[in-house]
Amino acid sequence: MQDRYVADVGDFGKFQLFRYLFNHTESPLDGKMLSQIWFMHDGEGEQNNDGRHIDYFERMAGADEYLEYSLMELIMRNRREVEELEKLKLLEHAQFFYDTVPKALEDRYLWLNKALMFSSRSQIVAVAPDNGMALKCLRKERSLALLTLAEDYSRKTYPHKYIFADEISYFYRLPYLEICIVYQHLGRCFSHDEQIGSLLQTLKKTYKYVVAIKHKPYSPRVFFFLCKSEVIEESLRLRLSSFVDRHADFWQLYP
Repeated sequence: MQDRYVADVGDFGKFQLFRYLFNHTESPLDGKMLSQIWFMHDGEGEQNNDGRHIDYFERMAGADEYLEYSLMELIMRNRREVEELEKLKLLEHAQFFYDTVPKALEDRYLWLNKALMFSSRSQIVAVAPDNGMALKCLRKERSLALLTLAEDYSRKTYPHKYIFADEISYFYRLPYLEICIVYQHLGRCFSHDEQIGSLLQTLKKTYKYVVAIKHKPYSPRVFFFLCKSEVIEESLRLRLSSFVDRHADFWQLYP
């Protein structure tokens, strides 16, 4: 996560979804403690236009008026900073982990341990690296393989922009955890639906109860919900189905 991404269309989608899940008494996640792990870094060495999509307000008008106003005000005040999001109180029971992801592998393990301690008593943990899970594209097989911190760290030019498979497993095993939410930016390896299908299949082998929902505007992104039980998965899926019914132009739920 970088400050330049704050209040872009991706942020709007994330908070629109999370507010529907966490800020309503009829939701099964109402009152649950959320730890948002930001995977902060400064973007050194990058040359891209990420974070430029802030012209979405007219298109999203009426989806969540308080959220629209809050993010627009950040942009107007020229305060696109991650810590400003917490000050907006967009989520009722949330805490945010801002520590910068280090580049050296040995320091990464220290950072991970601190993030785990930070979120150790939360029922929900959401991880938000820029690009999502570290993956290897297997074009022949039309599938995606998960990479690990222990074995594949050097494969990535910018490893701080990813979460690795073993890191996900550490968060998932936290004692109070009910759901781990993993953000994923979709790549160009093959079609988006094939990517999502491949990742669902792979994740279900380890975590069994997995739900995926895609935010469609501009550059599509996916949230994978790794649930601890079938009961949690079923109640979450019902809530997400209701959300998609209201916002079908912008969201898609996967079976």
